Amino acid sequence: MKTAERIVLVAILLVLLGGALWFYLAYQHNRAELREAVARGEFEIRTPTTSDDAEWKRYYPELVPITIGSTSVQASVADSLPERIQGLSDTPYLPDGVVKLFAFGAEGEHSIWMKDMNYALDILWVSKAGNVVHIEENISPDTFPESFASPKPAWYVIEANAGFVASSSIKLGDSVRVPLLQSE
Repeated sequence: MKTAERIVLVAILLVLLGGALWFYLAYQHNRAELREAVARGEFEIRTPTTSDDAEWKRYYPELVPITIGSTSVQASVADSLPERIQGLSDTPYLPDGVVKLFAFGAEGEHSIWMKDMNYALDILWVSKAGNVVHIEENISPDTFPESFASPKPAWYVIEANAGFVASSSIKLGDSVRVPLLQSE
């Protein structure tokens, strides 16, 4: 390969890398501007109404009934790695009576973080036997990148709107019934 060909290839490579860097920085800048605009209150975070089923079902299309203590709710199940990683990130809200159920299929600490969250959560860790083993209440999105984990092994993790644990009188040891998953 001649020197001129090498110079042209290096120049093309530098142009491609420069373009990719420019697109990345532009994307990050736009995302930062959007977050600042939300912080200034320029965007309205819509509160769901019970008659607006079509909109929230776009985010939570398949729900299964579960019972936590004496409270019955609908759960959006995350049972694959991509679904568990995504969780509730970038969702605008979680409707009343709906929770996110993470089914891990193995006992462990199962850390949860608030990456790209728009609202506070209560988080419950549940053993394979179906008992609440740890609770974290009113976790703010501002806690990211801190993560939260149960000191006891858990099989499931449940995320609910902040205040759910208190309003439903959920406590350690309460039973969680997941009929659809437990029958498999």
